Amino acid sequence: MRYQRQIEDLYERNPGFPGVVQAIRDLKQNPRVLIFSHHDLDGITSAFILKRMLERLKGAEVAVRMPQHFKLWEQTLVEALEQEGRFDMLIISDKGTFEYYDSLLKHIEPIVIIDHHQLDGRPQKCLLFNPTVQNSDYASACALLCHMIAKKLTEVDRYDDFAALVGCRGDFAFDPVGKTAAEFTKPFLDYVRSEFPNLLEVRSGRPTMYDIVDRTRTALINQIGEVLQAGTIAHFYKDMLNIDVVSGPRLVLEFLLELVDRGVDPKQIRTVREFLGTKPKGVILSTVFEQYKEDWDLLEARTENPVYLGEVRGVGIYLLFAREANAMERAPFPAILPFVASTKLEVFKRRGGHPHAAVIVFCPKERGIHISMRGGGGIINCGKICFEVARRLQSRYPKYSGIGGGGHARAAELLADKPVPMYAVMHELLFAIEQLIEVAKALDRGELEPEKLKLAEAFGLE
Repeated sequence: MRYQRQIEDLYERNPGFPGVVQAIRDLKQNPRVLIFSHHDLDGITSAFILKRMLERLKGAEVAVRMPQHFKLWEQTLVEALEQEGRFDMLIISDKGTFEYYDSLLKHIEPIVIIDHHQLDGRPQKCLLFNPTVQNSDYASACALLCHMIAKKLTEVDRYDDFAALVGCRGDFAFDPVGKTAAEFTKPFLDYVRSEFPNLLEVRSGRPTMYDIVDRTRTALINQIGEVLQAGTIAHFYKDMLNIDVVSGPRLVLEFLLELVDRGVDPKQIRTVREFLGTKPKGVILSTVFEQYKEDWDLLEARTENPVYLGEVRGVGIYLLFAREANAMERAPFPAILPFVASTKLEVFKRRGGHPHAAVIVFCPKERGIHISMRGGGGIINCGKICFEVARRLQSRYPKYSGIGGGGHARAAELLADKPVPMYAVMHELLFAIEQLIEVAKALDRGELEPEKLKLAEAFGLE
């Protein structure tokens, strides 16, 4: 299917798509729009595409915020409104699909949600475009959804195409080395393949965080994606490297916007050094990346000896108990360690003789426990498992607000802030995995008791 045809098909059968497009069309000229986006590459490139589209289409004044927590909390929104004043629209991009977002309408309206995560309750009053929820189409990256919206509303350019490609790479939607791609992403890749052949060409070089299966080759888009991903955590290196960075995500967004201002053509880029250039933000990104590589090498040794927990339908499940690099101890989200662990999936799979593997990283941090789950071969659902463990912890500690979990089928997180005890988090995690293994075996034997079916649904087993 051609990319334009994919957009038109989705527009026709997904009510959220035309609803969001019309809401943006209905904005007055020169509006003020507030965007809260995720702080990862997909969220940053989503904000980049939306900001430029609103400026071109409506002459909008756009404020972008990318706080470190995933869900947009009410207090965070209230603080932004108190500091920035009145806005004509709030766009929440790549920050989950929560029923709770309806409650934010008392502070600002309309609210547009553009997202591709599994839902945690479905908002009824906000304008929602999430194909994963509305049509059961797994939308590979929010940046791609934003690109589709931009193409429906105005002309996109090479920078928008490049940003969407980076967003898809950031969320592991395709692998140019392994020549794989999520179904939802394939039409877009065909659309940009002739535009950016240099970015997608397989080359020899240091393997990146995205080169999970084949660690002998890489691609320029993987290298660029890794440098920008390292940039998202630049503020944690502020003191160590003596750099002036308040927010890593803000640094990356402003660097991408400067590429446009400088007229750097992404089609002509041949190396990472050429991409970064010699301007201050590029130099900071280069400095951060060198430290990031040192920390990556340190963490390689911490991910060598996992504990085997068992197998579910050919998926070997492994547990890693390890600490982050020192500078990342304060990070309330996946920093470096989970990505290092992801590159071990192929090793664990081969070592254990499994068709597929999943790895659970159990990481104590300053603020509490961070669990990251990766892999699963599309057979087990990381997002639902983390959500279910978080739900159990929330039930066990109802007075504590710093517990949450969820994500994608192949990548998910769980946070349990202090004072939730470490042993309690480990207990619920191991008990859930034990149940997952038992329920999968029971279902495969044809045992369909209501309790087992209820657990299977909670864990995302089919």
